Amino acid sequence: MRFLRVLTNSLISGFFFSLLLALLLADLNINLAFKLPVLFKLAIFLMLSYGLLATLLCVFVASVYRFFTGKKSPADYISPSFLTLSFSLLTLVYLVIFRENFAYFLSFFVPGLRSILKTQMMALFILAVAGLVLHYQHHHQKPRSVHFAIFFALLGIVLAFVLWQRLNYPPLQKAFKLANFEAGPIEKRVTLLGFEGLSLDYILQLANERKLPNFSWLMEKGCWGRLKSFTPSDPFVLDHSLNTGKLPGKHRQISNVRYMIPGLGDKIEVAPRFILFRQLKRFGLLNILRNDSPPVTKDIWKIVEDCGVATLKQGRPSSPQLPGKPNPKMDKLFSTFYKDFQYETSGTFAQVKQAFFRDAESEENAFQGRSEAQPKLFSLSLDGANVAEMFYYKYSFPEAFGDIRQEEIQKYGSVIEKYCQFYDQIIGKYLASLKEDELLIVYSAYGVEPLPFWKRIVEWVLGNAAVSSYHEEAPDGAVFFYGKGIVRGKNIDAVRLVDIAPTILYYIGLPVGKDMDGVVRGSLFDREFADENPVFTISSYEDVAIKK
Repeated sequence: MRFLRVLTNSLISGFFFSLLLALLLADLNINLAFKLPVLFKLAIFLMLSYGLLATLLCVFVASVYRFFTGKKSPADYISPSFLTLSFSLLTLVYLVIFRENFAYFLSFFVPGLRSILKTQMMALFILAVAGLVLHYQHHHQKPRSVHFAIFFALLGIVLAFVLWQRLNYPPLQKAFKLANFEAGPIEKRVTLLGFEGLSLDYILQLANERKLPNFSWLMEKGCWGRLKSFTPSDPFVLDHSLNTGKLPGKHRQISNVRYMIPGLGDKIEVAPRFILFRQLKRFGLLNILRNDSPPVTKDIWKIVEDCGVATLKQGRPSSPQLPGKPNPKMDKLFSTFYKDFQYETSGTFAQVKQAFFRDAESEENAFQGRSEAQPKLFSLSLDGANVAEMFYYKYSFPEAFGDIRQEEIQKYGSVIEKYCQFYDQIIGKYLASLKEDELLIVYSAYGVEPLPFWKRIVEWVLGNAAVSSYHEEAPDGAVFFYGKGIVRGKNIDAVRLVDIAPTILYYIGLPVGKDMDGVVRGSLFDREFADENPVFTISSYEDVAIKK
């Protein structure tokens, strides 16, 4: 019977923790139409996993505490003393998770939301501290039932307050066509080349060794520097911020997947960190599907198309492809860069080879389309280098790992370098075809970092022991600008990802939206270009109808 009383109180505590995690899910999913039934459905779903874990934790802690102190088990199946202490401690655990998620997903929250969430954290912290103080007073001073009555009254007030705050999230503002904007002819062109995972320091190292002649040309004849990004460094989210000049809190494209929870038809797009939410798919508790939500804000592609000019966008070819007939041209290109790896049969290198073929075929198709369509705005995004870095980073930077054999370093240490040389050749191809009135932007939205030791253990447990780099913390990427009007040989500071869209609009002669988080990087342009092309602004492209 004693164990049953402990278990009952622990189950109640587990459900309380599930309720807090459900609130975290609701807070992070800013597109979720939140209602109280949604919260309780989420809590019941989470009770099947994290709630049970919290229950077992409470049982274990209570058993250890009783063993070392000699205290009796709870006297009741619903013990105010047990629940006050467990609720307070679980709230503190939740606040640690909440704070880390708040910092990681900060770009999702406009200033008003940030204030709401900080207030939530403070209210819950006060609740947890009050519970610990009241529990201590009850057991170490004169016991009074009023102590627990105060805690549960405060619990009800705090929960009602934080739920009321979530219900009053500021809604997405609807666009109103308040004015017409007559766009003049667009004469200039812009070409964007995106290579995921390239760090500026590594590019500089290879350039100094004269292994990247076209990157060196961009640095000598144009502007270059680090590209500041943000978390979460999901390419889907970063792409929308690059194309809109807005952070996710404004463009609302926060995930390319959605989580289908049984019995819950509402849209869950974001999984909190540190609770392994995605792993619930392995146990059949949820399904992960593609998110096909339409965009809610205009990006530079829509803006330029509304002006009546051609655009061409070639996205990253990251979807797996079934093996087909060998392409002799791609095989020959691959052998040009990886002639020493023609007989390499490891599974990790097979993924690099497949990524190379996808990149090469995608680039060839994009270049052909660009030659035929002659678009004013063109973009090509490739992600193969990120695959090479994922598995072979430790061989290029063994000092960050310390347990790499020298023969492995000599064999695999050039895998990433050769992929950078492949990208360098692509840059040379586009430099050779650049028009006089064309701006070339080469960028990497983020770099990569060595996988921390604790994450290596996690990846090993998950069956990904070969992974050695990651970009979850959004390390700086790199950006290069080259073209007419661009200052030559200048290392620029702190260009942000969201600065690229307004800078492109300015370059081609269109106004910049005041609602964009990015700004025009005027330091890129020489004085003559800046004097001839002043910056014009409008309130928002959501509020104007463009006339050709």
